Amino acid sequence: MIRASSISTPRRRPERRRCHEAAAPDADYASTSTGAATSPGVAALSRWRRLPLLCLVGVALASLWWLWQWQYAQSEAEARRHADNRLSLYGSSLQGALERFTYLPGLLAHQPQIQAALLDPAEIFVPQVNAFLALVAERSGAEVIFLLDAEGRTLASSNHAEADSFVGHDYRFRPYFYEAMATGQGEFFAVGSTTGRPGYFVSAAVGPGAPEAAQGVLVAKVSLEALQADWRRAGEKVLLTDANGVVILSSRPEWRYRRLGELTPQAREEIRRQRQFMGEPLEPLGRRLRDDSLLVGGAGLGERLVDTTLALETLGWTMHYLMPVRPLYVSARNALMGGVAVWLALLLLALWLRERQKRQRLREREAAIIREANERLEARVVERTRELQEAQAELVQAGKLAALGTMAAGIAHELNQPLSGIRTYAANGQRLLDRGRSDAADDNFQRIQALCERLGGLIRQLKLFARKGGAREPVDLVARLDFVLELLAERCRQQGVRPRSRLPGGALWVLGDEVRVEQLLTNLLRNALDALRGVAEPWLEVAIEAEAERLVVTVADNGAGIPDELLEQLFDPFFTTKAVGDGLGLGLFISYGIVQDLGGRIHAGNRPSGGAWFRVELPRAQPTGLASPSSIRESQDEP
Repeated sequence: MIRASSISTPRRRPERRRCHEAAAPDADYASTSTGAATSPGVAALSRWRRLPLLCLVGVALASLWWLWQWQYAQSEAEARRHADNRLSLYGSSLQGALERFTYLPGLLAHQPQIQAALLDPAEIFVPQVNAFLALVAERSGAEVIFLLDAEGRTLASSNHAEADSFVGHDYRFRPYFYEAMATGQGEFFAVGSTTGRPGYFVSAAVGPGAPEAAQGVLVAKVSLEALQADWRRAGEKVLLTDANGVVILSSRPEWRYRRLGELTPQAREEIRRQRQFMGEPLEPLGRRLRDDSLLVGGAGLGERLVDTTLALETLGWTMHYLMPVRPLYVSARNALMGGVAVWLALLLLALWLRERQKRQRLREREAAIIREANERLEARVVERTRELQEAQAELVQAGKLAALGTMAAGIAHELNQPLSGIRTYAANGQRLLDRGRSDAADDNFQRIQALCERLGGLIRQLKLFARKGGAREPVDLVARLDFVLELLAERCRQQGVRPRSRLPGGALWVLGDEVRVEQLLTNLLRNALDALRGVAEPWLEVAIEAEAERLVVTVADNGAGIPDELLEQLFDPFFTTKAVGDGLGLGLFISYGIVQDLGGRIHAGNRPSGGAWFRVELPRAQPTGLASPSSIRESQDEP
């Protein structure tokens, strides 16, 4: 370890040097500042140094002004989008409330008793019509339904029994009367001259020849007070103005019968003649500002509102949605404060960088001291590295010994399979010779010779165990599967298993070599046969599916399956679920390595109905002048 005294002693000297160096700039500054008072050139230089600072201040102010304008525009656009959505909702509710009654006068005008009341000078049918209109008004929700003759006098009304009955009153001055007499239909909004309650009037001409020979007019008065109450409960500022700009409905009752604009003398005269608002003064609600906003209230005390409008088809009405401007300014102010905070942060960052530059020289001095300490530590690191390299060499040697053990186990596992086949063919050959079937026995001996050659190939591959991969050439996968099934035929017969196959026609070629492909298929089939021990009705299925760039081999059985918790360890070396002495746990590990060398993939899982499946995906290859052997016959060929 480095002693503390060896480091602390050099540090005292640079501190003393820093004290002397710190005093030097102060002396220089004092001398230059004294000269600056008498030198015009120094003053001009000082002004030039201030120019970047002034430019920076100008840029900051311009950016803050732009940020204010941008945020205000964004907030206003968002507020107008919200207003448009709310206006669509309010407009739809208003149109729906009006359309419920537009059909009613025309429908009632065709009733025989309504027409008979207009043709009866003795008014015999009037009591029946009064009762009928009262019933229709109650069921439809209309405030009043009344019948006018050709002179505008009320003959019958649904409120005939009330104190403010319309019967006997003359309404010829109302537009809904003379428009219906002229065109067959009419509509109008006004304050009732009899009841003093506002409403929407819709009318239709009555008579067989209406409107050319109209005998009277049927009128339905609809109250919109419930709709106005809903607006008030919503807590939003909503207005409905007529064609003259007079507020006829409002979420704030004190704004009703106020006007948003100026009324022409002709409009005032028409309103007076029609008695639309029954003498209301129609005072202005507010005044328009240059930005089209509305200032409601007295000067200096009013509320500035953004006015968003929606034109309606009924009588030239316009719906207004008013939003306060103050939240828009608050949003812009908050954005401005955020911009100021950013500029302050940049200013603090600049000051910090300046301080950092001042301390850079101090760090360089300290770096020299640390460098000296690092050189001493480096010598210790070299010594420790040499010790670690020696330990690593010992670990590599131990790894080689472990690899030799794994290779020995693999040799024992892989040579066991061809030896089992040789043993089977030798036993069959002996029985065939005993029966005098020398030709068949000769075929078995040839198969033994082929297995011996395969053993030789396995030994050659095991010599290259440390190298990844081997020869990569087209191999007929169907022919190799046929060979492996024939090799395992005796064991299948002993276990009562009849392998089933689902293969496409013709040869299927994969990239690899024959020995490793046979080794892969043998390991998978032997693993399936091991799982079928003790099964009452065992079956084994091998399927090959041909895709564009690969071949998929699936081996499935109806054995006990694989526990889910063991699926992840299935391809680990020396892992097996068999009893001691039945296997080394290398078959699936070797199969996994073969598939990886051939550039494929292998998966395993359990079937829902019981048993396990293994799926191998191998790269597809095109044959190069090789003969195509015959494929295995479809399904349940007896081995």
